[in-house]
Amino acid sequence: MNAVHAQAWNSCSNMMIDKTPQFLSTAVAANMLGLSTTLVQSLVDKNELQGWKTRGGHRRISLQSIHDYQANVRMPGRPSTRQRVLPKVMVAVESRDALERLQEQGEAWRFPVSLHFVDSVTEALLTLGSESPDMLVVELSMPRAQQEKTLQALENFNARSRPIAMVLVTQERDLQVASSQSPSPIQLAPGPLSDVWLHAYLTGVVTTCRT
Repeated sequence: MNAVHAQAWNSCSNMMIDKTPQFLSTAVAANMLGLSTTLVQSLVDKNELQGWKTRGGHRRISLQSIHDYQANVRMPGRPSTRQRVLPKVMVAVESRDALERLQEQGEAWRFPVSLHFVDSVTEALLTLGSESPDMLVVELSMPRAQQEKTLQALENFNARSRPIAMVLVTQERDLQVASSQSPSPIQLAPGPLSDVWLHAYLTGVVTTCRT
């Protein structure tokens, strides 16, 4: 699980503000805010942070807008004009019994995340664009050939739009991610997707984004 969390989320660390340029990369901005890069990208898309893109497609984020966000969202005792953004996690489970069990457990755990369950990979693919989750967890329980097609479809989605950190839980031992991105936003984890597995994953998500 640690490897999965390390790929999906950036570790939180302190930055030397007086040596920071006026426009920062997404990774540096994420470290300063204690958020994941995907959450920072979402804040830029929502104009919560001010940024622009280089010719190579890399984001540069205004240092002043980061300070403003910190002041409005994180400073204790100060009125906030924005609500803190919770990490959005979508979970796709095709087994009806497992889906209902995990939904019930997810409500009982009360993790500070926006947790959304769907009952198929197809539904996940159809709603990724509109839901814009920060992370996607998918249980691959179908035959191997279909798992390979599903993996390819998810890689194609990430290639066409802003990459989403994905964890594919499978009992197939030698599936291969073909993404050329380093580190890859898609990780494979040994299955099955149980309530114990999901609880451990969400614990890691909350721990790494907490400041």
